Amino acid sequence: MSHEKKIRIPQQTRSIEKKSRIVDAAMKLFSEKGFQKTNAKEIASEAHVSVGTFYAYYTDKKALLLDILKRHITTVDQTIFHKLNASMQTGISGREIMRRIVTEAHKTHHHPPELLRTLLAMRYTDTDIARLSETQNEALINKLATFFESIQSKLRITDMSAAARVVSNAFEETMHSVAVFDSKIEQERLFDALTDMTATYLFKDPDCPL
Repeated sequence: MSHEKKIRIPQQTRSIEKKSRIVDAAMKLFSEKGFQKTNAKEIASEAHVSVGTFYAYYTDKKALLLDILKRHITTVDQTIFHKLNASMQTGISGREIMRRIVTEAHKTHHHPPELLRTLLAMRYTDTDIARLSETQNEALINKLATFFESIQSKLRITDMSAAARVVSNAFEETMHSVAVFDSKIEQERLFDALTDMTATYLFKDPDCPL
């Protein structure tokens, strides 16, 4: 059976709702059974749509997994930078900004741990997943570097690109240790340490209002 046809982009509310059900069903099954052991027919059944409807939106289950990853990365991106921009309007300190970002970053890692583990593992085994992850991650780092440049006078760092990469990696590792793996340290202790580390590293005076 060939599925090489134009993929539908949902426009109407009913179509958008169907696609959302497919995504939710896939996340549930990928979490419960794993990506390799889940097929399109099972996803369609769980979503209460026909197999034909599944293939109207996705060429295969990997295309669906890529869409899930895109949605996750977009949520992280939009949430973090919305919080950064909003925080700059309130005159809060650098430490408070970092704490708010920690809180919002944690909220974006709400998917089941099994699904997040699948996405992480496939970054090292699947070229398409790896390419998308790298592209999106680089875009996020570049936006973070641009933000640092906008408040450069308040920062002790001078290499914005390197700092953005270091901070991004620290956040990613900490969020994964809490949301994906069984951390040996309580969540709040980790978040307090991440806040203090990044604020002290970035800002001349972490407790001075910006």
